[in-house]
Amino acid sequence: MKVYGTALKSGALARALILLGVVLVLFNIVGYFLYTKVNSDDEHLLDAYPLNISEKEFWDGAYRKNGEALEEYLRRFTKLVNERMLRIDPTYAKPTVFENWILWIYSNIKDDYEWSDTKRAVRLGGGYCSQHAIVFNNLLREQDIESRILGLQGHVVNEVLVNGGWKVYDSDYNVVFDATLQDLENDPYPVYHAYIGVGASDDTAKLFQEAFATEADNFRYKKTRAYREEKYHIEVAALYLVWVIPVFLILVGIRLRYSAA
Repeated sequence: MKVYGTALKSGALARALILLGVVLVLFNIVGYFLYTKVNSDDEHLLDAYPLNISEKEFWDGAYRKNGEALEEYLRRFTKLVNERMLRIDPTYAKPTVFENWILWIYSNIKDDYEWSDTKRAVRLGGGYCSQHAIVFNNLLREQDIESRILGLQGHVVNEVLVNGGWKVYDSDYNVVFDATLQDLENDPYPVYHAYIGVGASDDTAKLFQEAFATEADNFRYKKTRAYREEKYHIEVAALYLVWVIPVFLILVGIRLRYSAA
């Protein structure tokens, strides 16, 4: 009788594990179609006049063309990222529970989320300046173009090695500086005019002018991994674990079921 009771419990546990594993797999399948996407009519947008080209339009022009001059490409690419990636608080752009239930849990604990994965970030189509900078940096480095993320106090932009000098690009506001960071630190006045010229408010332009001027808190990161630190590793692990965990549960359940038979 005791053996029968143990077998019954093992059978119930096996069914529960298999059911849970199947449900999680179904979550992942649903997530292929039901994911977070930022649109130009989103109520939480911070853009005054949002532009939002399609994902396909972005990818059609994302890579440098044969014979295209680097500076010409960088200007075009800066504008392209700006037009695809809308400005929105990452609090309102978190992964859905179906998209990645591990990152859904993590993002709700942290209260926001930004993607390290380029394709998922572009698919999302929005975020703060740092999300723009991640996409910008990832795609340039993928093409072996020397690029790095530049963290300022209150803003995040990019630097790209052009003709032996590091020039600054801000795809969040579609601003291209024909100058190095040192030039802008020494004379930040052009920064103010550049942001005013693309429609930023006076307060925002002054904030960015100050951010460029304060050299002590400007930090450079070559890779997204370095910029996001532990968040990068959590994301990479989560993208695999959402499949590994349910398959493991199903296999354990099947083994328990046959053991109890």
